[in-house]
Amino acid sequence: MPGSAMNQIAMSVTDLPRTHAWYTGAFGFVPASGTNAFKGIIAEKVQGVPGARSSCWWLGDQQEFFQLELFQFARPETRLLSDAWSPADIGYSSLMLHVRDFDETLERLKILGSNPITPPLGELGNRRVCVKDPEGVLLELFETDPLGHRGLLVNPEVPVLTLGVTVSVPDMDESLQYFRDVLGMVETPELKLHLPEHEFLWGLAGAKSQRRVLWAGESLVELVQYLDPLGEPVREDYRISDQGLLNIALGFRSKRVFSAIYQRCLKAGIQANWRPLNMGAWNVVYVNSAQRFSVELLQVQPWYDGQMGFSHRKASPNLAVQGRRNLTVEFHFEATPEQLW
Repeated sequence: MPGSAMNQIAMSVTDLPRTHAWYTGAFGFVPASGTNAFKGIIAEKVQGVPGARSSCWWLGDQQEFFQLELFQFARPETRLLSDAWSPADIGYSSLMLHVRDFDETLERLKILGSNPITPPLGELGNRRVCVKDPEGVLLELFETDPLGHRGLLVNPEVPVLTLGVTVSVPDMDESLQYFRDVLGMVETPELKLHLPEHEFLWGLAGAKSQRRVLWAGESLVELVQYLDPLGEPVREDYRISDQGLLNIALGFRSKRVFSAIYQRCLKAGIQANWRPLNMGAWNVVYVNSAQRFSVELLQVQPWYDGQMGFSHRKASPNLAVQGRRNLTVEFHFEATPEQLW
């Protein structure tokens, strides 16, 4: 697909080993190294978080140049997601995953104590269900890949594919201007990911909303504006170290394209936390819309993928649970986080 490509979905967690093990054990995400290097004045300026200090571990799926990024902040202290949080609340709302074996995945989730919010919806072969991870992040699981990625995947042995992210927005037109017109995602009016009946899956049966779907490379960003119920606005003192989904990244191989998108942000009045950080093999900058949606722009030279967590080993053939309580999770770090960078 044309346009800017999403290559990362990031979340702030309170227990990094637990959450990492849950994603590898429940779905078969593949460990892809990690780092403790995000600390000090540079991390503070890039991330826009005062005193930022974190550990970060990465997870890979079937795609090339894509990862889930798990941060555990040692500083500042991670503030917990509200017990009253709703998918209608403004912010990055949920992950969409295609799982190879729907029933087996549900069984693993059951053993992990992560029961779905509702029974699955849809006919056999085309079912969906929602579950929350140990950090309260909402995941929607698809039995069938609605995007037809199969011929494009580089790691087909991995049993999970990240389809994209849903974002609850306060103003659809303003959000389209940011994600589509400035960041370069491509709107796809013909693709209807969700119908009103699907609101049942995440506990908002009867809700009224409008939705627009954007291609971001081979992944999707779905924008939803809830009309009833109205979601809670972003808290005034919000920072991306707060628990939950924190942002997405658009990935680039070309520094020229990276710089062009950044300049387009500046011309549109989109603010960056700091100037782009040039590390030779990679460049990064975080930008923020007026609605306070953080997006990372990340350019990486392919030869540096391993250091950035974009190269991962093949999935273990044994994803099964040993017994009802003992989930075996194998870590495949080629180096400890302390040894990296």
